[in-house]
Amino acid sequence: MCVIICVENGEFPSKETLKSAESLNSHGGAIAWLNKDGTKSYRKGIKASKMWKLIQRQLAPNHVTTAIIHFRIASVGGVKPQLCHPFEITEEVTLNMKAVKTTKELLFHNGTWNEYTDALLGFLKVQKTPVQIPKGDYSDSRIMAYLAFQLGHTELNKLVDGWNKIAILTSEGIVKYGSGWVNHKGNSCSNDHFVEDRFSFSGFWGGSENGYSTIQAGADDYITLGDEAIKDKLRSVYRMDDHDIDDMLSYGYTLDDILCEKEEMQQDIWDEQDARCRNLD
Repeated sequence: MCVIICVENGEFPSKETLKSAESLNSHGGAIAWLNKDGTKSYRKGIKASKMWKLIQRQLAPNHVTTAIIHFRIASVGGVKPQLCHPFEITEEVTLNMKAVKTTKELLFHNGTWNEYTDALLGFLKVQKTPVQIPKGDYSDSRIMAYLAFQLGHTELNKLVDGWNKIAILTSEGIVKYGSGWVNHKGNSCSNDHFVEDRFSFSGFWGGSENGYSTIQAGADDYITLGDEAIKDKLRSVYRMDDHDIDDMLSYGYTLDDILCEKEEMQQDIWDEQDARCRNLD
């Protein structure tokens, strides 16, 4: 189902809350925040532990008060780090994994928009001249960002109905669409299924809960067309051999998990080196 957690007054979720949200939405986490100059920055495809470190080491010390956190469970587009939210509201809707001080608005989505192909085709049919559409992997949320660029937030909201919820990080703050937002410990959330006493494991993974249709996930949902590309990167960049990769897979990791862990470790090294350089200065 995914979950969006909006931080609007500097009250970030606890480490335990982040891990609880991730436990139910384990296909990729992300955080975007509003800088003092009105630009936005984000990191996506990261785990709750990395997100907590980022909050403690960078956002809180710099007095960031506005941010959006998202944990994804894939329903459209497969389990791929590049399909984690947010998506930049641009014509290209690039699949960047991070950005620093971008002027682009950022879109987060909770729900499943089954009509996204019809909406995209409907938009294209009325264009008098050919228009560019995003290249690469698609999801309903990525198409939302594209249509938000072409039509605007308000018109997009008219197209997206049902229990879908959208949060957009703008230079002025957070704009939310959809009904049923709930408050959890000072944060506006798209749902509170991650709260322990609200969660029913059997209900979440099949059938329905609280009136919402839910998604049946199986082992095949963790296999992606990009597996060989991920393996190549693990071999060439992180110097892993097939035995190392198979060993981690046998412990229940997915290839995406292995890559994310390696990238997080590398980022930690860079962060430590950067901190040392600042101390020398």
